[in-house]
Amino acid sequence: MIKRLATGTILGCAFALAGTYSIAAKAQQSDEVTTANDEQPKILFSADEVDYNRELQTVTARGNVEISRDGRILLADTVSYDRSQDVLTASGNVSITEPTGEVTFASHVELSGDFKEGIVEDIYVLLDENTRIAGTGARRSGGNFTEIAKAVYSPCKVCEDDPETPPLWRIKAARVLHDAKEKTVEYEDARLEFAGIPVLYSPYFQHPDPTVKRQSGFLAPSFGSTSYVGSFFELPYYWAIDQSKDLTLRPIYTTDEGPVLASEYRQRFDSGEMEVVSSVTSDDTDDFQGHIDAKGRFDIDKTWRWGFDAEQASEKTYMSRYGFGSPSVLTSNLFTEGFRGASYSRVDGYYFQGLKAEDDRDTTPIILPHAQFHGQTAPAKYGSYTTLDLDALSLTREEGADSHRLSAKAGWALPYIGSLGDVTKLSMSIRTDNYMVSDVSRDGQQDYNGYAGRILPLVAVDWNMPFVNNQGSYHHIVKPIVMAAWSPNGGNPNEIPNEDSQSFEFDDINIFSHDRYSGIDRAEDGFRTSYGLEWGVYGEEGGYTSAMFGQSYRANKGDTFEEGSGLEDHLSDYVGRVTASPNKYVDLTYRFRLDNEDFSTRRNQVSAGLGEKETLRLNLDYVHFAEDAGSDEFGQREEFYFRAERQFSEFWSGMAYSRYDLDQNDPLEYGFGFVYEDECFVFDGRVRRTFYEDQDLGQSDEILFRLVFKTLGEFASAAGL
Repeated sequence: MIKRLATGTILGCAFALAGTYSIAAKAQQSDEVTTANDEQPKILFSADEVDYNRELQTVTARGNVEISRDGRILLADTVSYDRSQDVLTASGNVSITEPTGEVTFASHVELSGDFKEGIVEDIYVLLDENTRIAGTGARRSGGNFTEIAKAVYSPCKVCEDDPETPPLWRIKAARVLHDAKEKTVEYEDARLEFAGIPVLYSPYFQHPDPTVKRQSGFLAPSFGSTSYVGSFFELPYYWAIDQSKDLTLRPIYTTDEGPVLASEYRQRFDSGEMEVVSSVTSDDTDDFQGHIDAKGRFDIDKTWRWGFDAEQASEKTYMSRYGFGSPSVLTSNLFTEGFRGASYSRVDGYYFQGLKAEDDRDTTPIILPHAQFHGQTAPAKYGSYTTLDLDALSLTREEGADSHRLSAKAGWALPYIGSLGDVTKLSMSIRTDNYMVSDVSRDGQQDYNGYAGRILPLVAVDWNMPFVNNQGSYHHIVKPIVMAAWSPNGGNPNEIPNEDSQSFEFDDINIFSHDRYSGIDRAEDGFRTSYGLEWGVYGEEGGYTSAMFGQSYRANKGDTFEEGSGLEDHLSDYVGRVTASPNKYVDLTYRFRLDNEDFSTRRNQVSAGLGEKETLRLNLDYVHFAEDAGSDEFGQREEFYFRAERQFSEFWSGMAYSRYDLDQNDPLEYGFGFVYEDECFVFDGRVRRTFYEDQDLGQSDEILFRLVFKTLGEFASAAGL
């Protein structure tokens, strides 16, 4: 910015005055002048009065002087140019507006014709986002360095009622040096003042100038304390290696666990990008510990791309202990995939690391390869189309069952829209699954080794008929839905292991699916039908209320679905959903599963958002799984989550939250926080207490806060009690 102050703006003024010295300007006259060289840009110039002294070779413009060139505008009371000394002078309410919007104010400007030397008195600069820098004077030397004396920098607004009151924060320095070639800004004897009170001092401070987007250097430090590592201090260093890659080193010193070196490497290529986050440390037994989280995505051509994800940790609780996240499983994946029309192909491999206490690496599967293909033809006569799905998978373990699978499914579908608006779709398919397995556990039998397979034809019909009624500004829609499907019984022989269909939940989302299993290893068999009703009211302003209710019937009451799944009997449980969002103040969703005999709740999920933050915003979540709900992931569970937010004033806001286990009558976590934010500063404080216990990590109390000096950077701290 300082560089722009002493460049083409004032140079344009010199050309304007020197090129127009023979013109007698009239009061409030505006002329357009073109220099002798046709390649020079046009200059617009106006003033109340213009004088030319041939003996002294000076041009002087007085009164409302305005000169515009290359998008820059100079305003001043008086502007003069001394041709003999090659000196340009502007004084009295001087302002220079740059094309980018920055404005420089000064009482007096004096520069040499080549602009390598010069002075500016009482400089005041208004940058982007209302950031300001001021000084008693500025000096330019050597055509490269600009020095500002007794400078003050701040993005904070000045109090209109009392302009003498110091801003919320500012930086004062005895001297500021801007190096236009190296694009750096250096401070000498710099101090940070908060509400006029000095809080930090540095004899020397440097940062890139505003034109620099990336430059190597130290980042803002952070420090604090946690229950797991004690007190810590972190001072990151950013290394801009070149235009395509950079590296951030994050050395962290901890009092209880020793030093940690974390890093983040990023690189962009012509065909993609890569990011690697990692850390390493030595524990109290001198064993190395660490983690890696890497991701890459690369285009091969317009159809194909490949990529990878690499996630590993040396210990199950390492990432939680050092604050690198709390995932339950780490997934490493190498893949290539292609998209063409309605077809999709993918080949990949997976390696998993479970971080739960019961997870064992020896029994965790390795999948290599897993190949998939889905293809669909364009609509043919009557709108019919065919599909083809192929799937090949090889799954192995150090201990436990191995499975090698090849599946193929060919399908045909015919959609039809009747004269009454009813929509019918006929689907037929045949699927074959072939397995070579080993060590497959079977109840009451020896483990199975060898070939297993099945052929599953499927015939299905989907039908719905929407009824629409418009009443003023509201639209009512009632839509009955029916699905019927058939495939032979006995589609799940016990020689086939269940690897990809273990997580199952019967709900309003999959009730009308032909096969409600998400994977291939398990298949829904026999005759089944689902029926339900959807209803909705929609307003022109965007508000709506909708509901859905349905049930399924299965002719075969077998062991396809487990007890508690909701599909173990002929008649399934009832599932449904109610959503109400009539305006921006109310957002309610209720999902449920009711017992098919006594309508007792087996699953309840409620999410509600009420009010607005300016007054009071409440977010409520309730979840209830009955003991016989059939969930492999959760047993009996009843939890309640509450969060309240309030904007107390223009700058202050607060929030409080709590998560409670209603089944055990124990809190899981709770906390509160508050935020102050204005145009130049953010203070965010939070208190949190958790009651979770994860292996060797127990309960924790934490205090976290964040200080952000806008346009400078961020200072963050965390303390655990």
